Amino acid sequence: MTDSRSEAALLTHYRLQDPFPTSWSDPIEEEQAKQRVRYRQSTSRYSVLQEDGLSSSLKGLVGGDLYSGGPIPEDEPDPLGSVPSVARALLKRGIPVDDNVRLRQRYLISSKNFSPAAFLRDVHSNTPTPALQQGLEFLATSIAKKSESLKVLVETNFDRFVAAKATIEGVYKEMKDNKFLTKDKEAEYGVGKIRAYLNEAGEKAEEVFGPVMAGRGREEGLRLLLHTLEKHGNMLDMPRSLADAIKRKDNATLLEEYQKARKYVTDVRSLVPNPAAGIGQGVKEEHLYQLILAEKMWIEAESTVATFKDHTWAKLLECKADDTMAMELISVLLEIGVEENPALIWLHALSDKIRERLQTTFESSRVEIEVARRKVGSSPQPRAHTVANYLRAPSRRLTTDGVKHYDTVVVNHFWETFESGLLSLLDPKCGILGEILGFWKSAQSFIDGDNILPVGIDGKSQRFHRFSDKDVTNLRDSAQKLVTALREKIISFFQDPPPEDVPAHYNSAPNTPLSGTFPTNAAFPRMIGQEGDIYAFFPPGANSLGGACYLSKATTLLGNASVLLAENFSSLPSAHPIPLTETLRTMLATSRDRMVSAILTAWLSDAENCKVMEDWTRSPNNRGVTKMPNYFLRFSSEVIAGMQSIVYLDKVRNADSTNVIPPPSAKLLNSVRAQFVRTMYTALEGMIENAKNPVTEADWVRDRNGLHSPMPPQTPINLTANSVNCEDLSVRMLLTLSNLSLLRNEIIADLISTFESTFTVKLTDESKTIKNALVQIHDQLFTEYTTPLIQQLSEITQSGILSPTWAPNPGRVATEVKPYVYDALLLLVDVHAQVTTTAPSLTNTVLTYLLEQLSRLLLEAFKQRKEYDLGGLLQATLDVEFVNQTLTQYASGEALKWQSEVYVLLDKGSTEDARRRLKEELPELKRVLSSLRRYSRAEFLCFRAKKTNVKGRVRESTMS
Repeated sequence: MTDSRSEAALLTHYRLQDPFPTSWSDPIEEEQAKQRVRYRQSTSRYSVLQEDGLSSSLKGLVGGDLYSGGPIPEDEPDPLGSVPSVARALLKRGIPVDDNVRLRQRYLISSKNFSPAAFLRDVHSNTPTPALQQGLEFLATSIAKKSESLKVLVETNFDRFVAAKATIEGVYKEMKDNKFLTKDKEAEYGVGKIRAYLNEAGEKAEEVFGPVMAGRGREEGLRLLLHTLEKHGNMLDMPRSLADAIKRKDNATLLEEYQKARKYVTDVRSLVPNPAAGIGQGVKEEHLYQLILAEKMWIEAESTVATFKDHTWAKLLECKADDTMAMELISVLLEIGVEENPALIWLHALSDKIRERLQTTFESSRVEIEVARRKVGSSPQPRAHTVANYLRAPSRRLTTDGVKHYDTVVVNHFWETFESGLLSLLDPKCGILGEILGFWKSAQSFIDGDNILPVGIDGKSQRFHRFSDKDVTNLRDSAQKLVTALREKIISFFQDPPPEDVPAHYNSAPNTPLSGTFPTNAAFPRMIGQEGDIYAFFPPGANSLGGACYLSKATTLLGNASVLLAENFSSLPSAHPIPLTETLRTMLATSRDRMVSAILTAWLSDAENCKVMEDWTRSPNNRGVTKMPNYFLRFSSEVIAGMQSIVYLDKVRNADSTNVIPPPSAKLLNSVRAQFVRTMYTALEGMIENAKNPVTEADWVRDRNGLHSPMPPQTPINLTANSVNCEDLSVRMLLTLSNLSLLRNEIIADLISTFESTFTVKLTDESKTIKNALVQIHDQLFTEYTTPLIQQLSEITQSGILSPTWAPNPGRVATEVKPYVYDALLLLVDVHAQVTTTAPSLTNTVLTYLLEQLSRLLLEAFKQRKEYDLGGLLQATLDVEFVNQTLTQYASGEALKWQSEVYVLLDKGSTEDARRRLKEELPELKRVLSSLRRYSRAEFLCFRAKKTNVKGRVRESTMS
């Protein structure tokens, strides 16, 4: 035991560090246990890479005795060329190779205890496949170089070593045979010194040639490993092929490569069913190396595919219902293999996202609409010219942008925001409604099994091709909840008052013209209905034209949405006591009633403003009237058409396919009917007021910023042949009377007929009432126009007939008409000129009425004279007949009656002698009358009737 070699052998055999230990432990087994706990918990099949899984025979093949001791070998670079220091790489991984000789020798290729399995496991556990391939090439090159140098060394020195060893052994044997090597005499005969030299030479030879001889065994092991890598090198490309396919988004290639990798690792595992059995139990070393590489490849492939699955799941959950990529992603997941049904998870996630998007979209749209409504409320009130310009919009052609602008910029901005908000909810293509329909269409396709889906690896994904009854019920409940949520949001928007609170980030919204900034908590004007309701969907001060236009679009959108919802979801079983069709009908009826109420309020307000549409410009088709009647006709027709679309939802597609469109209630129709009549009255009264008291110049200041197409100011340069002198009260009255006549005879009748055919009602009583009101308004204005003229005629006749010089002197007869007659007729000439140039259609009416009044005034004046002699009779007869014959084409029964009464009065006031002599003087009186009329023909030519002869030429008729 005192011999150093015996002690070293003892320590090596029992794996001891101290010859007198207090307790025994195996440091290699302890290190292996630590490594198993630290590094090998995740891969059950990877145990073949562990050192304790190799048999003792395999250890001998790859490097001799695994537990031999010795000095600590020097650190070496990685034989695969990846890292500069093997020991440093192991220390980073927590393997203590600095003070453990045996553990260090496993990882150094120069050591006879080098273990390729341990080396790959611990040094290159995270090295990717491409790097291993490069290391393979580096290793092959290194082996070739070292083999050549070792060959030269052996060939150069091996013969000398063998010859020297043979000589020494021969001498030693001879000395031992001659008993020179006995123990007690070795020193005496000098053998101890020789033996010391021999031992020293042996140690040096072992040091020089030992690694060479041991390297031959390791070289064979490495050559076997290299052969395995070269033979199965294509297998190492599989993880990279998977990564390339993922990068190219080539799912077909990805699935193909994944199937190849799976088949390969399955085949290799079948070659080594029990890797722990070792080579001595029938496991070939080549198969073991192949399994090591296959397992490493499979770990990388599984990691790559797992990452791809995660990304695919994320993409799938982001897909919308109409995204064609969803089916592709579902198929890919089923083909690769998953633990949960991707179609079902996607549909549930889609339902949740639609519900969240519905809430956020509704709240965002409602706030944006409220902000736009407050912008309208904080804007300056439009002037009369701006109001008139937009009320005339139906009479204008489309603007350059192809759109009719019915209101101011801020109001139109509100309507555009309102329309955009509704579309974001109800558009069947890009709105929430479209997402709900798409969700259910996708769900129904999976429920019915209409989709062709892959069965996956070993048919494991076939179980996901059909949904269970519970899953189907859950999907139906999700769809019905989405429909209910959408319906409740719509009802809330149209029925609830405007929101009081607006988020702070909406306060800095960009200003539109005239909008300015406004305080968040300020009180703003609100659109208030007939019953005091406040509308969040109708801006304050907006006209009925824009309201009818945009709300008709809104009702059509609502109707189409309701039809689609009824067609897709009404047949689903539901736990709700009220059928879906009834709830949709309620939504439509409620929303429609609110919209109609808002428009009726605006309609009446617009009727009050209709008077400002009068621009005192002649109609190009009828110069006897202004453009006002046509403006009123177009305006009213536009509102009626919009109301029809709202009340009957006649533009809804496929309305007959479902029973979801509710008919208008009798209350609703009566309110529309009553408001129509009220607007007629209000508009007509406004016309009369406008004729008497027109809009002042200050009211007509152009509000250029409020107009989409500002009109140029009227200047003498802009006056045309259609312009009239609107500052003259008589001109305004005549044109208004002419307008009223056109309204009474044509336009009002057309509007009543249109309303009756539109709303399928009869306005018999209302029609009579409106026409009677028109007659009264016309007569009132006509009276106001003619009263000043009658007053002038009265003054002329009174002053003329009651003048002391009226009657001829006694004994003389009348030879001329008195001047008052000419004054009265000249006044009528002026009236004739004004009427014919302003409103020609009123000429007969006005002059006939004035002739009647003149005849009455003559009677009243003659009544004031007590008696008439012959001269007085002749003068009175001459005056009356001159007037009668000059204005004969305007004579009426009423005028003739007054004239007859004049002659009766004259008869009563004269003596018998005067009447008898009058008959004698009548021929002369007729001659004088004819002469007077001939001389005054030029003065009163306007009163002559114009007739057309057979040839079409105009001639003047003679008056007798």
